[in-house]
Amino acid sequence: MKPRASLIFILALLFGFATLGTLWQFIEKQPLSILNTALWLLLIIFLGVCLVDYFISRNRKPLKIKRILEKNIILGRETTLRLQITATDPAIRQSVPITIGDCLPPDWTTDTPEIHTELLPMSQYGVEIEYTAIAHHRGDTQFSGIDYSLPSRLGLWQMIFRQPESQTQNIKVLPDFADIYGNDLMSFQRWLAMVGVKKSRRRGEGQDFFQLRDFMDGDNIRHIDWKATARTQKPIVRQFQDEKDRQIVFLLDCSREMKIMADGKSILDHALTALLLLAYTATHHGDAVGLMTCNANEDRFIPPVKGISQISHLINQIYDIEPTKQAFDLETACERLLSQQKRRAWVIVLTTLDSDLDRENIAILHRIQRHFPLLTVSLRQPVINEITHQTLNTTDDAAHYIGAMMREQDELTAIKQLIAADIPCLATYPKQLTAELINHYLNMKKNGHW
Repeated sequence: MKPRASLIFILALLFGFATLGTLWQFIEKQPLSILNTALWLLLIIFLGVCLVDYFISRNRKPLKIKRILEKNIILGRETTLRLQITATDPAIRQSVPITIGDCLPPDWTTDTPEIHTELLPMSQYGVEIEYTAIAHHRGDTQFSGIDYSLPSRLGLWQMIFRQPESQTQNIKVLPDFADIYGNDLMSFQRWLAMVGVKKSRRRGEGQDFFQLRDFMDGDNIRHIDWKATARTQKPIVRQFQDEKDRQIVFLLDCSREMKIMADGKSILDHALTALLLLAYTATHHGDAVGLMTCNANEDRFIPPVKGISQISHLINQIYDIEPTKQAFDLETACERLLSQQKRRAWVIVLTTLDSDLDRENIAILHRIQRHFPLLTVSLRQPVINEITHQTLNTTDDAAHYIGAMMREQDELTAIKQLIAADIPCLATYPKQLTAELINHYLNMKKNGHW
């Protein structure tokens, strides 16, 4: 409890006038006047009223405030929070001004840190207010309670309360994948229809046998069925269709290199966005999608599953993943992948490449390639490109330029090593990752590769 501004003003006013009157009487060597005596008596009476107000208000019943918000919050977007306020003190007979400060998590911001409203007398519903806040960090989040203040019974003191957090609901801050389920879903599907292929059974160069037919110009002689040819005395070829139940497994690097910032987000956040949108595309083309993390605080494996419900499952499994301080351990990741993924799947490695890609790591990638079709995606750092193209004005600029050139050379060397080793590689900047990865997938579907 603290004194209100009105209490301090009245006390200062009475004390000031009484003191000035006493000093003037003392200087003039005159006895205290009736007015001056009245001022001192009024000051004492007011102090007594303040003490009475303090003691009768100490045990005032606190308010009941309930916070209402969604369990899943979207990172970086405005979230509406509602506070339901109910008076529990039957002594409240008139509206009371209150100030509320919601104790947000430390990585949240709001334009209304203090909310001013009026509490009506005790009623069935109380009052409800709304405000907006923005979460700036993925993962589980917790509120620490609600602070509020209201005047004492006589309005001389400001009573401050803290309502501890009693809600036990698990609030998740998810990456900004709202477009997958939000209003932009139809436009995203139209975009896929424009740049990709429609979901249909296509005859072509797949792996599943479809039918036998007569040989035609342009057919691959490797597809000739020699038994059928001998039986019919004319060339017969086997025709194939796309494989059913194709699978995609993302191998997501969560090492320290993925912590680097690019366009306002970490490289890992860019990778998560591309991963989810490609998974959404693949499920709508009838493919199963899975995920394995490596070098995370808690490595996870999500088996490939078909259907749009898998997207929700992926989001709930990866929303709290953060880069660690570990280096990328490709050998351990390979062992886990080979032991947990038994069926044929297209493995997409999402990582950052540099000169650490030695012969041993290339041999590990070859080992994965012997079991699964493989695509290694290298996320390049846009800041390096910016530094190498800026004007050099100081020695610090020159030092940064040399460091950026060395890093860029490391990236290019790693990419050349993969190309020379005949390992499919996609090197791109994080901002372009989603479009390039989806286009790569759609081209593979269209051309019957995989």
